Amino acid sequence: MLAYSLMKLMSRIACVQPTCFNDALAYALGQIGWLATPKWRRYMAKENVKECLGVSETEAERIAKESVTRFGRMLIEVLRYPLINQANFRNLVHFEGLEHLEEAYAEGRGVIMCTAHYGNWEMLGASMALLGYPILSITRKQNDGDADRFINEYRQMVGQHVTYNHGKSSMLSIGRYLKDKHLVGILYDQDSAHTGEHLELFGKPARVPDGAAQLARVFKAPIVPLFMHNQPDGTLTAVIHPCFHADPQLSREENSHVIMEKLIRIAEEEIRRDPAMWFWVHDRWKDGKRRYRDRKHFSTPMTGN
Repeated sequence: MLAYSLMKLMSRIACVQPTCFNDALAYALGQIGWLATPKWRRYMAKENVKECLGVSETEAERIAKESVTRFGRMLIEVLRYPLINQANFRNLVHFEGLEHLEEAYAEGRGVIMCTAHYGNWEMLGASMALLGYPILSITRKQNDGDADRFINEYRQMVGQHVTYNHGKSSMLSIGRYLKDKHLVGILYDQDSAHTGEHLELFGKPARVPDGAAQLARVFKAPIVPLFMHNQPDGTLTAVIHPCFHADPQLSREENSHVIMEKLIRIAEEEIRRDPAMWFWVHDRWKDGKRRYRDRKHFSTPMTGN
Protein backbone atom coordinates (compact mmCIF):
# COMPACT_ATOMS: atom_id res chain seq x y z
CA MET A 1 0.00 0.00 0.00
CA LEU A 2 2.89 2.35 0.79
CA ALA A 3 4.47 1.83 -2.64
CA TYR A 4 1.13 2.47 -4.36
CA SER A 5 0.64 5.71 -2.40
CA LEU A 6 4.19 6.80 -3.25
CA MET A 7 3.61 6.20 -6.97
CA LYS A 8 0.36 8.18 -6.83
CA LEU A 9 2.22 11.03 -5.12
CA MET A 10 4.93 10.96 -7.78
CA SER A 11 2.22 11.07 -10.43
CA ARG A 12 0.65 14.17 -8.88
CA ILE A 13 4.06 15.87 -8.76
CA ALA A 14 4.87 14.93 -12.37
CA CYS A 15 1.54 16.37 -13.49
CA VAL A 16 2.10 19.82 -11.97
CA GLN A 17 5.82 20.55 -12.11
CA PRO A 18 7.47 22.24 -15.14
CA THR A 19 8.92 20.17 -17.96
CA CYS A 20 12.49 21.03 -16.96
CA PHE A 21 11.93 19.47 -13.52
CA ASN A 22 10.35 16.37 -15.05
CA ASP A 23 13.33 16.04 -17.39
CA ALA A 24 15.68 16.27 -14.42
CA LEU A 25 13.62 13.74 -12.47
CA ALA A 26 13.58 11.36 -15.45
CA TYR A 27 17.36 11.63 -15.72
CA ALA A 28 17.83 11.00 -11.99
CA LEU A 29 15.47 8.01 -11.99
CA GLY A 30 17.28 6.56 -14.99
CA GLN A 31 20.68 6.89 -13.34
CA ILE A 32 19.36 5.31 -10.14
CA GLY A 33 17.94 2.47 -12.21
CA TRP A 34 21.33 1.84 -13.79
CA LEU A 35 23.15 1.91 -10.45
CA ALA A 36 20.59 -0.55 -9.07
CA THR A 37 21.03 -2.95 -11.99
CA PRO A 38 23.04 -6.01 -10.85
CA LYS A 39 26.55 -6.29 -12.31
CA TRP A 40 25.75 -9.60 -13.98
CA ARG A 41 22.90 -7.97 -15.91
CA ARG A 42 25.13 -5.09 -17.00
CA TYR A 43 27.76 -7.50 -18.23
CA MET A 44 25.21 -9.74 -19.94
CA ALA A 45 23.54 -6.77 -21.66
CA LYS A 46 26.86 -5.43 -22.94
CA GLU A 47 27.96 -8.82 -24.25
CA ASN A 48 24.60 -9.46 -25.93
CA VAL A 49 24.72 -6.05 -27.62
CA LYS A 50 28.20 -6.80 -28.95
CA GLU A 51 27.20 -10.25 -30.22
CA CYS A 52 23.85 -9.22 -31.70
CA LEU A 53 24.84 -5.92 -33.29
CA GLY A 54 28.57 -6.31 -33.91
CA VAL A 55 29.45 -2.99 -32.25
CA SER A 56 32.50 -1.96 -30.25
CA GLU A 57 32.91 -2.42 -26.50
CA THR A 58 32.35 1.29 -25.87
CA GLU A 59 29.24 1.45 -28.05
CA ALA A 60 27.85 -1.73 -26.50
CA GLU A 61 28.26 -0.27 -23.02
CA ARG A 62 26.52 2.94 -24.09
CA ILE A 63 23.58 1.05 -25.57
CA ALA A 64 23.27 -1.26 -22.56
CA LYS A 65 23.28 1.66 -20.14
CA GLU A 66 20.82 3.76 -22.14
CA SER A 67 18.46 0.78 -22.39
CA VAL A 68 18.04 1.17 -18.62
CA THR A 69 18.35 4.93 -18.08
CA ARG A 70 15.64 5.63 -20.68
CA PHE A 71 13.13 4.10 -18.28
CA GLY A 72 13.26 7.34 -16.30
CA ARG A 73 11.59 9.13 -19.21
CA MET A 74 9.18 6.25 -19.76
CA LEU A 75 8.11 6.35 -16.11
CA ILE A 76 7.47 10.10 -16.20
CA GLU A 77 5.37 9.68 -19.34
CA VAL A 78 3.22 7.08 -17.58
CA LEU A 79 2.98 9.15 -14.39
CA ARG A 80 1.50 11.96 -16.49
CA TYR A 81 -1.38 9.83 -17.79
CA PRO A 82 -3.94 11.89 -15.81
CA LEU A 83 -3.17 14.84 -18.12
CA ILE A 84 -3.56 12.91 -21.37
CA ASN A 85 -6.85 12.75 -23.27
CA GLN A 86 -8.17 12.35 -26.80
CA ALA A 87 -8.01 16.09 -27.40
CA ASN A 88 -4.32 16.58 -26.62
CA PHE A 89 -2.42 13.29 -26.85
CA ARG A 90 -1.42 13.81 -30.49
CA ASN A 91 0.75 16.71 -29.35
CA LEU A 92 2.89 14.00 -27.73
CA VAL A 93 2.41 10.99 -30.02
CA HIS A 94 2.77 10.96 -33.80
CA PHE A 95 2.07 8.06 -36.16
CA GLU A 96 3.78 6.52 -39.17
CA GLY A 97 1.65 4.04 -41.10
CA LEU A 98 -1.63 4.64 -39.27
CA GLU A 99 -3.42 3.66 -42.47
CA HIS A 100 -2.20 0.08 -41.96
CA LEU A 101 -4.06 -0.14 -38.66
CA GLU A 102 -7.17 1.45 -40.16
CA GLU A 103 -7.18 -1.04 -43.03
CA ALA A 104 -6.76 -3.99 -40.68
CA TYR A 105 -9.52 -2.81 -38.35
CA ALA A 106 -11.89 -2.33 -41.29
CA GLU A 107 -11.85 -6.11 -41.83
CA GLY A 108 -14.14 -6.40 -38.80
CA ARG A 109 -12.30 -9.25 -37.06
CA GLY A 110 -10.41 -7.25 -34.48
CA VAL A 111 -6.66 -6.74 -34.71
CA ILE A 112 -3.73 -8.55 -33.08
CA MET A 113 -1.21 -5.82 -32.26
CA CYS A 114 2.30 -7.21 -31.82
CA THR A 115 5.16 -5.30 -30.24
CA ALA A 116 8.24 -5.83 -28.10
CA HIS A 117 9.62 -4.46 -24.85
CA TYR A 118 10.83 -1.56 -26.93
CA GLY A 119 10.47 2.17 -26.41
CA ASN A 120 7.47 3.15 -24.33
CA TRP A 121 5.28 0.14 -25.03
CA GLU A 122 2.86 1.34 -22.34
CA MET A 123 2.22 4.55 -24.26
CA LEU A 124 1.73 2.48 -27.41
CA GLY A 125 -1.30 0.76 -25.91
CA ALA A 126 -2.55 4.02 -24.43
CA SER A 127 -2.29 5.73 -27.82
CA MET A 128 -4.44 3.11 -29.51
CA ALA A 129 -7.11 3.57 -26.83
CA LEU A 130 -6.94 7.36 -27.17
CA LEU A 131 -7.39 7.03 -30.93
CA GLY A 132 -10.77 5.57 -30.06
CA TYR A 133 -10.08 1.89 -30.63
CA PRO A 134 -11.33 -0.61 -28.04
CA ILE A 135 -8.19 -2.38 -26.84
CA LEU A 136 -7.35 -5.33 -24.64
CA SER A 137 -3.84 -5.45 -23.16
CA ILE A 138 -2.59 -8.91 -22.19
CA THR A 139 -0.09 -8.65 -19.37
CA ARG A 140 1.75 -10.64 -16.73
CA LYS A 141 0.87 -10.07 -13.10
CA GLN A 142 3.63 -8.07 -11.41
CA ASN A 143 5.37 -9.61 -8.42
CA ASP A 144 4.84 -6.36 -6.53
CA GLY A 145 1.11 -6.04 -5.84
CA ASP A 146 1.28 -2.25 -5.44
CA ALA A 147 3.04 -1.82 -8.78
CA ASP A 148 0.53 -4.16 -10.43
CA ARG A 149 -2.40 -2.21 -9.03
CA PHE A 150 -0.92 1.13 -10.08
CA ILE A 151 -0.02 0.26 -13.67
CA ASN A 152 -3.34 -1.47 -14.36
CA GLU A 153 -5.23 1.47 -12.88
CA TYR A 154 -3.36 3.83 -15.21
CA ARG A 155 -3.89 1.57 -18.21
CA GLN A 156 -7.61 1.64 -17.53
CA MET A 157 -7.47 5.40 -16.99
CA VAL A 158 -6.64 5.93 -20.68
CA GLY A 159 -9.25 3.44 -21.88
CA GLN A 160 -7.54 0.05 -22.01
CA HIS A 161 -9.06 -3.23 -20.87
CA VAL A 162 -6.53 -5.43 -19.07
CA THR A 163 -6.31 -9.21 -18.65
CA TYR A 164 -3.58 -11.45 -17.30
CA ASN A 165 -1.90 -14.04 -19.48
CA HIS A 166 -3.12 -17.44 -18.30
CA GLY A 167 -1.90 -19.38 -21.31
CA LYS A 168 -4.38 -21.58 -23.15
CA SER A 169 -7.20 -20.78 -20.73
CA SER A 170 -7.09 -17.18 -22.01
CA MET A 171 -7.61 -18.10 -25.67
CA LEU A 172 -11.40 -18.13 -25.68
CA SER A 173 -11.78 -14.96 -23.63
CA ILE A 174 -9.31 -13.15 -25.90
CA GLY A 175 -11.18 -14.52 -28.91
CA ARG A 176 -14.37 -12.92 -27.63
CA TYR A 177 -12.64 -9.54 -27.60
CA LEU A 178 -11.46 -10.06 -31.18
CA LYS A 179 -14.98 -10.99 -32.27
CA ASP A 180 -16.16 -7.78 -30.61
CA LYS A 181 -13.68 -5.89 -32.83
CA HIS A 182 -11.11 -5.10 -30.16
CA LEU A 183 -7.43 -4.55 -30.67
CA VAL A 184 -5.49 -7.12 -28.67
CA GLY A 185 -1.99 -6.09 -27.62
CA ILE A 186 0.69 -8.80 -27.34
CA LEU A 187 4.38 -8.54 -26.40
CA TYR A 188 6.24 -11.31 -28.19
CA ASP A 189 9.96 -10.77 -27.68
CA GLN A 190 10.69 -12.56 -24.39
CA ASP A 191 11.34 -16.25 -23.72
CA SER A 192 8.12 -18.25 -23.40
CA ALA A 193 9.65 -20.80 -20.97
CA HIS A 194 8.14 -24.13 -22.07
CA THR A 195 6.22 -23.38 -25.28
CA GLY A 196 6.62 -21.40 -28.48
CA GLU A 197 8.62 -21.39 -31.68
CA HIS A 198 12.33 -22.15 -31.77
CA LEU A 199 13.82 -19.47 -34.01
CA GLU A 200 16.91 -17.29 -34.19
CA LEU A 201 17.03 -13.76 -32.79
CA PHE A 202 20.10 -11.89 -34.02
CA GLY A 203 21.59 -15.23 -35.01
CA LYS A 204 21.19 -16.73 -31.54
CA PRO A 205 18.74 -19.59 -30.80
CA ALA A 206 15.62 -18.21 -29.14
CA ARG A 207 12.24 -19.54 -28.09
CA VAL A 208 9.45 -17.13 -29.02
CA PRO A 209 5.88 -17.15 -27.66
CA ASP A 210 3.50 -18.02 -30.50
CA GLY A 211 0.21 -16.77 -29.04
CA ALA A 212 -0.19 -14.17 -31.79
CA ALA A 213 0.13 -16.84 -34.48
CA GLN A 214 -2.42 -19.11 -32.80
CA LEU A 215 -4.94 -16.30 -32.37
CA ALA A 216 -4.52 -15.26 -36.01
CA ARG A 217 -5.09 -18.82 -37.20
CA VAL A 218 -8.11 -19.59 -35.01
CA PHE A 219 -9.93 -16.25 -35.22
CA LYS A 220 -8.72 -15.11 -38.67
CA ALA A 221 -7.75 -11.72 -37.26
CA PRO A 222 -5.05 -9.63 -38.97
CA ILE A 223 -1.69 -9.10 -37.27
CA VAL A 224 -0.26 -5.57 -37.12
CA PRO A 225 3.32 -5.13 -35.85
CA LEU A 226 3.98 -1.72 -34.29
CA PHE A 227 6.70 -0.07 -32.22
CA MET A 228 7.06 3.18 -30.25
CA HIS A 229 10.13 5.34 -30.82
CA ASN A 230 11.45 8.16 -28.62
CA GLN A 231 12.22 11.45 -30.38
CA PRO A 232 14.86 13.97 -29.21
CA ASP A 233 12.25 16.70 -28.79
CA GLY A 234 10.37 14.68 -26.17
CA THR A 235 7.65 13.40 -28.48
CA LEU A 236 6.98 9.79 -29.47
CA THR A 237 6.41 8.16 -32.85
CA ALA A 238 4.38 4.98 -33.26
CA VAL A 239 5.65 3.10 -36.32
CA ILE A 240 2.93 0.81 -37.68
CA HIS A 241 3.75 -1.94 -40.18
CA PRO A 242 1.38 -3.39 -42.82
CA CYS A 243 -0.90 -6.13 -41.56
CA PHE A 244 -0.65 -9.78 -42.53
CA HIS A 245 -2.69 -12.93 -41.90
CA ALA A 246 -2.42 -16.60 -41.11
CA ASP A 247 -2.39 -18.75 -44.24
CA PRO A 248 -5.44 -21.08 -44.29
CA GLN A 249 -3.49 -23.51 -46.48
CA LEU A 250 -0.84 -24.11 -43.81
CA SER A 251 -0.99 -26.37 -40.78
CA ARG A 252 -0.99 -25.05 -37.23
CA GLU A 253 2.74 -25.70 -36.87
CA GLU A 254 3.60 -24.20 -40.26
CA ASN A 255 1.57 -21.06 -39.59
CA SER A 256 3.17 -20.62 -36.20
CA HIS A 257 6.65 -20.84 -37.67
CA VAL A 258 5.98 -18.53 -40.63
CA ILE A 259 4.21 -15.86 -38.57
CA MET A 260 6.65 -15.77 -35.67
CA GLU A 261 9.62 -15.81 -38.05
CA LYS A 262 8.21 -12.72 -39.76
CA LEU A 263 7.52 -10.97 -36.45
CA ILE A 264 11.02 -11.69 -35.14
CA ARG A 265 12.60 -10.29 -38.29
CA ILE A 266 10.51 -7.12 -37.91
CA ALA A 267 11.58 -6.84 -34.27
CA GLU A 268 15.23 -7.14 -35.31
CA GLU A 269 14.73 -4.39 -37.88
CA GLU A 270 13.21 -2.06 -35.29
CA ILE A 271 15.85 -2.82 -32.67
CA ARG A 272 18.65 -2.10 -35.15
CA ARG A 273 16.97 1.21 -35.92
CA ASP A 274 17.47 2.38 -32.31
CA PRO A 275 19.13 -0.36 -30.22
CA ALA A 276 18.93 1.41 -26.86
CA MET A 277 15.14 1.28 -27.01
CA TRP A 278 15.13 -2.50 -26.41
CA PHE A 279 15.28 -4.02 -22.93
CA TRP A 280 18.77 -5.52 -23.14
CA VAL A 281 19.12 -6.18 -19.39
CA HIS A 282 16.38 -8.81 -19.59
CA ASP A 283 18.00 -12.26 -19.51
CA ARG A 284 16.57 -13.15 -22.92
CA TRP A 285 18.72 -16.22 -23.47
CA LYS A 286 18.64 -17.40 -19.84
CA ASP A 287 22.42 -17.56 -19.61
CA GLY A 288 23.31 -14.20 -18.07
CA LYS A 289 24.39 -15.34 -14.61
CA ARG A 290 26.36 -18.27 -15.99
CA ARG A 291 28.20 -16.09 -18.49
CA TYR A 292 29.06 -13.56 -15.80
CA ARG A 293 30.23 -16.29 -13.43
CA ASP A 294 32.26 -18.12 -16.07
CA ARG A 295 33.98 -15.11 -17.62
CA LYS A 296 37.78 -15.50 -17.53
CA HIS A 297 38.34 -11.89 -16.57
CA PHE A 298 36.36 -8.68 -16.36
CA SER A 299 38.82 -6.31 -17.95
CA THR A 300 36.25 -3.70 -18.99
CA PRO A 301 33.77 -3.57 -16.12
CA MET A 302 30.45 -1.84 -16.52
CA THR A 303 30.52 1.34 -14.46
CA GLY A 304 27.90 3.44 -12.78
CA ASN A 305 29.06 6.57 -14.59
